[in-house]
Amino acid sequence: MAPNVTNVDSTSSNSSVIIQFNPVLQLMIKLVGSHNFTTWKAQISMLMCGHNLFSHLDGSSPTPSTTITKNYRQPENPNDNIWFCQDQLIQNAIMASVDPTIAVIVAAASPAKLAWDSLHIAYANKSQTRVFNLRDQLARLSKDSPPVAKYLH
Repeated sequence: MAPNVTNVDSTSSNSSVIIQFNPVLQLMIKLVGSHNFTTWKAQISMLMCGHNLFSHLDGSSPTPSTTITKNYRQPENPNDNIWFCQDQLIQNAIMASVDPTIAVIVAAASPAKLAWDSLHIAYANKSQTRVFNLRDQLARLSKDSPPVAKYLH
């Protein structure tokens, strides 16, 4: 199944197009823990930015109100349902791109921004710590007598 690619501004209040994802084709890297969080995050970010949907993850597209005021009435806001459906598909794409042991974090959080933030809290800091530890370990390694940095250069 090919990805649904549509040239639509998904932040527009008149947009009724919902972008669907194909995680098998679009999300090749699965989050398995802090050691690949940075790469996984880049993959999700690029996909969401490419579809103009990153606002669901960074919170700049908040949940619309459930009703609108129109001629002194308050009918249901159609954008609320569209936003909710799109947010659920984003959350589903995130869930499909994580290890089953991590999927619980995504499933317990709604909307997608909360799932995104929960994964950041759980893995981003550990990922940065791991990078610093690896740099420190590499700086201390040596090949024969020169340090690794000099040997590699």
